[in-house]
Amino acid sequence: MNPAARTRLLAGGTDRLVDLMLDDLLDRPITELVDPGWLARQLAATARQAAADPQVEAFFRARVSDARNHVPSGRPPMPPELREPLREVLSRPYVPDREIMGRLLDHDTARLLLRNLFQDLLIAFARKLKPPAAAQRLAGGFGGLGGFKGLRQLGEGLQNLVGEEFEAHVEHRAREFMDAGVQRLVEKMADHLCDPALVSDYGAWRAHGLDVLLATDARALAAEIEKLDPDALVATGAALVRGIAAQEALVSQFEAMLKSAMAASGGRSARELLGGLETHGIELVRSVMRERARALVDTPAFMTWWDEVVEG
Repeated sequence: MNPAARTRLLAGGTDRLVDLMLDDLLDRPITELVDPGWLARQLAATARQAAADPQVEAFFRARVSDARNHVPSGRPPMPPELREPLREVLSRPYVPDREIMGRLLDHDTARLLLRNLFQDLLIAFARKLKPPAAAQRLAGGFGGLGGFKGLRQLGEGLQNLVGEEFEAHVEHRAREFMDAGVQRLVEKMADHLCDPALVSDYGAWRAHGLDVLLATDARALAAEIEKLDPDALVATGAALVRGIAAQEALVSQFEAMLKSAMAASGGRSARELLGGLETHGIELVRSVMRERARALVDTPAFMTWWDEVVEG
């Protein structure tokens, strides 16, 4: 490689080459950069190769296993710079759509939860009530016959019997009430969750949930994740990927998505679509690429390429 050429490359030549490449990519219309058919075929081929390679599943299984074996004790680390914005997002007022919430709660499990919860509350309340007054007076009348021990015991037994029958009757009526009213409870729950007057309360509750999680030992949270059987989740995820990759229409699906995205671009460039936002990330990319390009100049592979293309 000519020493003068090397000097010029290191003095700014490679930087200008990197700038030319990046600016060309940013300023060229998206439709010129992508061939939907070709890219769809490449994506599908890559997905199918990854799905068929057992090492891919083994790789993710190993990463999950490593994470499970290295759970630190103490609270999950989250700096205040992240925690506070997250709390703010969770606390924002949000009123769910009543029709959607009603359909979400319209399930046998929700009805079972409400039935068991309120039925137990009703029965517990009923057990605190005294038996009917007539039964108490009847038992009291026998008790007044203090000299007749057998009659007094009969009165006490009658009172207990009436009390037990009263409790059984109340429990039966509570179950009947819950069977008849559980759907109304589901509707009332949906109304409550969608009440605009309670948006602040539910926002505070969501933020409280975040605080509880962040105040819980990481190992306790990891134990909850273990209940989901991470190994089975990895296997399920791998099976899902294989199922998607096996679709005959995979290429056409990828192509349709790419064409839709390109049509939405309206012939604009990446710079136009990003509206100036590209400067926040492109400068980092530009800096890294410039550094690597300067380092590449002194590699034997680059010198060989230069000699073949420029001086050959």
